[in-house]
Amino acid sequence: MRRLPRFQIFAVVIWFFVTAASATGDLKLDVMGDLGAGAKTQAEVIAPDGKVVAKVTPGATVALPPGTYKLRLPLIGGMITKDDIAIEAGRTHTVLISNAAVLSVSVKDKDGHDPGFSVTVNQTDTPHTRLATFLSGEKLLFAPSMVDVKVDAPPQGYDWHAVTLIPGHRKALTLDEVRHAELTIQPMLSKLAMDKTSRVVVYRASTQSQVAVSEPAPEHRVTLEPGDYDVYVENHSGKGRPYSMLNGIHLDPGAKVSREVPLD
Repeated sequence: MRRLPRFQIFAVVIWFFVTAASATGDLKLDVMGDLGAGAKTQAEVIAPDGKVVAKVTPGATVALPPGTYKLRLPLIGGMITKDDIAIEAGRTHTVLISNAAVLSVSVKDKDGHDPGFSVTVNQTDTPHTRLATFLSGEKLLFAPSMVDVKVDAPPQGYDWHAVTLIPGHRKALTLDEVRHAELTIQPMLSKLAMDKTSRVVVYRASTQSQVAVSEPAPEHRVTLEPGDYDVYVENHSGKGRPYSMLNGIHLDPGAKVSREVPLD
């Protein structure tokens, strides 16, 4: 049998060790399939010594040397950790996560494009802590919760109240053309409609930001953007209470809401 020259044997040995050292496997992060793919959140891949060796987004794949790893996926309001992720050379290990909640906000202008307005997410419950700020057109991963969402679309922005984020589901909020709402305020005195002796001022809820004024009239009909409002009713009749305040009136797109305001 013909022997290989020593230099060829040496080259083969070197090739073997270099190939073995460079062989990798893949880790794929699957967060509820297409529902979470492309979410802005990045998961950390952690080696046994505790060092972060890679980051991967939902739906993406990262190459790693063979070994055992931990994956840590931060959620807004929580964290998901997966231990003992074995990576083998030439193979893909898919890490499935099904208990996150996905939130996306889409805004379309008249041309069908998303202009990238600022989106703010707050806790619904007191003290209404701010949880996240991102741009429309993006999606983020949340721990299950109930949140208020505001998008700074002109002219006054738009609010969604008490949005429930359910594990394993995506909540997609879409704002195309804003449909105005109509609020009618009818001041009452002695159970009768007041006649041109009242005035109404409308504020953004829990602020001093004035958005509309209805001068003296038998009734006050105001067209508003969807959202939450406080209403100040002035009584100029000289009888009854001089004013009354209505707080937290919620208006959905296209809604027609009426309130009678007793001023006795």
